Amino acid sequence: MKILVVGAGPAGLMFASQLKKLKQDWHIAIVEKNTVDDIVGWGVVLPGKAPHHPANPLSYLPDYEEIDAQYIDEFCLVNQDDRATASTGITLCGAERKSLVGALRKLCTDLLIPITYSSPVFDEDGLDTTAYDLVVIANGINNISNYFKEALAPEVEFGKNRYMWYGTSKIFDAMNLIFKPTASGVFIAHAYKYSSTMSTFVVECSEETYHRSGIESLSEADAKAFIADVFSIELDGLPVEVQPGLQWRNFVTLSHTKAYEDNLVLLGDALQTGHFSIGHGTTMAVVAAQMLVKALYEHAEVNHALDDFNQKVMPLMQLFSGHASISRTWFETADERMDLTAAELAKSFSERREQLPPLPAALGQALGMALTRKES
Repeated sequence: MKILVVGAGPAGLMFASQLKKLKQDWHIAIVEKNTVDDIVGWGVVLPGKAPHHPANPLSYLPDYEEIDAQYIDEFCLVNQDDRATASTGITLCGAERKSLVGALRKLCTDLLIPITYSSPVFDEDGLDTTAYDLVVIANGINNISNYFKEALAPEVEFGKNRYMWYGTSKIFDAMNLIFKPTASGVFIAHAYKYSSTMSTFVVECSEETYHRSGIESLSEADAKAFIADVFSIELDGLPVEVQPGLQWRNFVTLSHTKAYEDNLVLLGDALQTGHFSIGHGTTMAVVAAQMLVKALYEHAEVNHALDDFNQKVMPLMQLFSGHASISRTWFETADERMDLTAAELAKSFSERREQLPPLPAALGQALGMALTRKES
């Protein structure tokens, strides 16, 4: 079997490494359009403690302790000067995205899976898909402008809020939601620690607030200073930091009605994105990767494997999309709830997705089935 994985992010790396462990004689290669050092992002949220939780990608790394992951059990919501706290209900893991991706890449190379960096963005003319038994498209949001089959062209929806993914040296020991009304409108921060020295600090606001505040006309340094001033109390006066390639933007929801066409299959954010407020993006990548591994392990024919994968993964992706859409909309209408107390706002937040089947339970069931494999 000859397999090409497009994209050296968590989805593609998890898929390649776990399949290679089962099928050592298969030829699996990875191509990545960025350089080896070009890994964007601060921290990500993962479920449970490594090495015991199978949906946490750290559990698959022999040197997971080197990641400096941080474990969080408390949720804190701040509305102006009012505060409400509660248990997260499950231990959450904050991990640096760069360290995680680097460790997963090392795992692949240790398994003799070649990774080619600085490869051009593929289009249908630049990639001979017939040269492979399977092409796994795991290039994330790049799939908006880069797909190989018309049948796999994504449906794209832009959210109403603007957001920016900052980092900060202020350590947030809980999963924090901070609501800050200002003269320009409401700013919302999502903050949590991901190492012993850094925290993620995602800030969002309405399009109207973004324009009224003048952020669009500020320099990078002035925009950082503005946000640090808005949240100066919670940040203890510390600054926020930016990375090259990150900027204020509208959240993009990318979705599909099917996961494959011919010998091409979608994985991770290339298949379905989910709003950062539900924190399941990397978990979905791990679960879907294991589901695809199981399908290929148990079916001798690629088309049978992909059909099986599609039937099982798409209901999960649609549930994921439903949870993410409701959560995104809740934040887009947050200014309507600023008269609530912190406790009342926290209750509204926790109940926003109650009409849907629980996503963690669905993920756990899917992963449990994926890890129960019969001989092919």
